[in-house]
Amino acid sequence: MDKLLESLHPLERKVLPVLAKTTNFEEIKKETGMQDVEVVRALQWLQNKEILELKTDAKEYVLLDENGVKYSEDGLPERRFLQAIKKKSLKIGEIGDRAGLEKEEVQISLGTLKGKAAITLDKGEVKITEQGLKSLDKKSLEEKFLQKTFPIPEDELLDEERFAFDSLKKRKKIIRVDLIETKEITLTKKGEKIANTKISDKYEEKVTTQMLKSGTWEGKKFRRYDVSVKVPKIQGARPHPLNLVIEKMRQIWIEMGFEEIKGPWVESAFWCMDSMWIPQDHPAREMQDTFYLPYKGTLPAVSKKVAAVHENGGDTGSKGYGYKWNPEVAKQLLLRTHTTATTYRWFGEGKVKIPGKYFAVGRIFRNETLDATHLPEFHQIEGFVIDDGLTLRDLMGYIKEFYNKMGIYKIKFKPVYNPYTEPSMEAMGWNEELGRWVELINSGIFRPESLAPYGIDKPVIAWGLGVERLAMMLHKQDNIRNILGPNCDIDWLKSYKVPKKW
Repeated sequence: MDKLLESLHPLERKVLPVLAKTTNFEEIKKETGMQDVEVVRALQWLQNKEILELKTDAKEYVLLDENGVKYSEDGLPERRFLQAIKKKSLKIGEIGDRAGLEKEEVQISLGTLKGKAAITLDKGEVKITEQGLKSLDKKSLEEKFLQKTFPIPEDELLDEERFAFDSLKKRKKIIRVDLIETKEITLTKKGEKIANTKISDKYEEKVTTQMLKSGTWEGKKFRRYDVSVKVPKIQGARPHPLNLVIEKMRQIWIEMGFEEIKGPWVESAFWCMDSMWIPQDHPAREMQDTFYLPYKGTLPAVSKKVAAVHENGGDTGSKGYGYKWNPEVAKQLLLRTHTTATTYRWFGEGKVKIPGKYFAVGRIFRNETLDATHLPEFHQIEGFVIDDGLTLRDLMGYIKEFYNKMGIYKIKFKPVYNPYTEPSMEAMGWNEELGRWVELINSGIFRPESLAPYGIDKPVIAWGLGVERLAMMLHKQDNIRNILGPNCDIDWLKSYKVPKKW
């Protein structure tokens, strides 16, 4: 027994005497002044010494939220609403001041009371009904529920309580359900005996360097360090998984000798569409696909050359699209639909050096229907190389090299159509998790019609890829909303693993 007592940790020494008086976890915390984690650690150590048995159980409990605490004291808004019109009907705008209700509470009360036939509404004036007067004489099921002692185990709710719970849960910040862990502590026979024994605090002497070197204290060995005891997980700051992928991509392109360029989110239709030889009647320009702003921008001097190429091909040898180019359409402002707008802005402003390698990464916007692989805003990386003698083989080489560095090795290509590149191709990557090929990147060689207005007569190979889809593949997620937006799972954001191949 003496040997056991001498081996007790300071935390155990604080908890053990209290166990003689109470085994309630909250009371132990209060008596000892210790934190949750300290008490739990001490209890686990004592359990390992067979001094007590500790059982933990997690259960969902109903608790009052911010508005629930307020309404449990002041009454639900609908009761105060009815009391305000009990003697006299009032206009909707007058009820809030009379009843001391917020505008939102007035609107909620209106809907609730109309559903219960407690009021009538005529030309903006609210009047209480007989049913409403009767309801003032007794508490509703919701009001009775709010007067209960919380927390309440959700699985123990009675039928009437369940009805009130379902009703209140639909409303803002009245009740909430939390997972609460409960602890049941039972002293063993050994524990009962030790808990009533006076325990020396001698163990609390400071540990010296000599003690650590010798591994002994007053001629006795240090107690075994229990590495099996569960301790709270400490979460440090870490990058968002999407930002991690973006930074990895940025690093790869820079290592491959590319220079990063940037452009604005709000662009004119000229830089986003016309400048790259997308016709003004192209489906991508429709409001169903593009977010337009109620403003117009200005056109650069190069727009005249762009207009000529659209109308008749200019001096490219092409016949163009054969329509009358409209400058007012090109002036429309919009949220950019691709980062290629940045590429052509740099062409038009004469910032591109020949030979040169450039890339851009940023947010883009499209009027997409939300589903597992589409969002109305996401990220894109655009890249291009300009030099003599570039071919489709060079383009395929750059794409393969980039994806190999990202940890994707099975890649194949297929031809596609783009208005501004010819030839054009799409790269597909093998997704081992899904067991199928998935779209990775769109690419091609810019057409002469899209380059001639800027005086560029060298081949330009280019590509654009959606970052989120690649991030989904690398992080093994099947829904884009797990990668970007408010629906990301916080626990996963804290615990995701960096892809092994990086």
